[in-house]
Amino acid sequence: MLLKILRIIILTILNLYFFISFSFATIEQDCSSSSFYVKNINVDLTKESINEARSQGEKKAKLIGLKRLINRLIIKKNNLKFNKIKISSLINYLKINKEANSDKRYIANFDICFNRNLVIEYFRNNRLQYAETYREPISILPIFKGPRGFVLWDEKDKWYLKWQNQIKLNDGLVKLKLAKGNFSLNRSITANILSRSDKSNISSLIKNEKTNALLLVVAEPILLTNGNIYLSTYAKYYDKNGIFENTVYRNKIPLNRPSSFYNIDENILKKEVLKMINSIENNWKKSNLIDTRIYNEVDLIIPITSVISSKLEKELLFNDKSVIVKSTNNFKDKGFIKINNEIIFYNKKSKNSFEEIKRGLFNTHQKIKYKKNIILTQKDNSIWSLVLQKLEKLPFVIEVKIISLTNSRGRIIVKFMGNKKTFFQAAYEKKMIFKDLKSEQYILIN
Repeated sequence: MLLKILRIIILTILNLYFFISFSFATIEQDCSSSSFYVKNINVDLTKESINEARSQGEKKAKLIGLKRLINRLIIKKNNLKFNKIKISSLINYLKINKEANSDKRYIANFDICFNRNLVIEYFRNNRLQYAETYREPISILPIFKGPRGFVLWDEKDKWYLKWQNQIKLNDGLVKLKLAKGNFSLNRSITANILSRSDKSNISSLIKNEKTNALLLVVAEPILLTNGNIYLSTYAKYYDKNGIFENTVYRNKIPLNRPSSFYNIDENILKKEVLKMINSIENNWKKSNLIDTRIYNEVDLIIPITSVISSKLEKELLFNDKSVIVKSTNNFKDKGFIKINNEIIFYNKKSKNSFEEIKRGLFNTHQKIKYKKNIILTQKDNSIWSLVLQKLEKLPFVIEVKIISLTNSRGRIIVKFMGNKKTFFQAAYEKKMIFKDLKSEQYILIN
């Protein structure tokens, strides 16, 4: 009985001493630019009073957030010094994910949304080039080539574990995804096959991971004839078709102890993983750097409508309730389709059919039968507005100005900071591909 009472007293004291609460920002909208949104900032401070600890904790979170933002967007930091008052002026809002406090101690986890325009102005004043375009995810497949042979797909392997841990912590513009494979791939794909750059297996792995590239990251301890040993590391880049493009990283680290050949120091492995990730990030940022001192513009032609088409996979009869086609990919979830001169409404679709149809709309002629392989089409009038929205949200865009409009296409001028290469790369990442139509004018082809 006494023991039970003591437990209750202890629990009561702990609850009074350490009050934990979870709170969420009242601002529900997402940060306007994910590149300027820093998540998962932890602080833990003890001061003379809880008010002082909380105040200092929020200031510390803002400083940590800005440093992480700078590290994400900039290559050369130029020994930047941060004024605490200036940092606060760059922030749109601070979101408290969770917090805990006692009389003097404050623990919290924050997300911070930075004001994109003010941060860019800050970069401009400090003559800093920056990048803010995210790259689509890259699959990472770690391979350790030790004295006992190749090791891959092994969750107990130190090299694999270091990559697994660092990918979770990665906060850059290049999204990395640890390749998991599947039962079939893991049996068929061996290190020997990968070392021969077998494009069929590599492209199958990339497709399975739903990415558009693969990095083969290899660590290999090597013993020289003179007795010296070192760790060789390199990263090989493959495109979505499984074709080897280039080696994006290579390094050799001397190992001091003979035992290192069989048991590599985990700190060395961790440093190499971080160096590889940093190299990948820097290469991406170099290709997408924005020079805030350069102003540019492009002349673009945007179609007003796009036409999607498919073929009948089965005859369509007058009393059918669905239209069976080769594919409904890219068609709207519900809408109108046209076969010859007949307009048909469908209320829903599956992978290969339009369901709950209504025939002969808008006084169009309903035929008794359509033969297999006849083409049906759908016009999409939303392409113009969607493209304008995407362009306005692109990094470093200053103005999107409409010059002219016809029934089939519109002409716009986009003004932005930086060079044209960076602009079109950012557009490509948003699934917009432009072709050189004539001198200084480009047309959207996808």
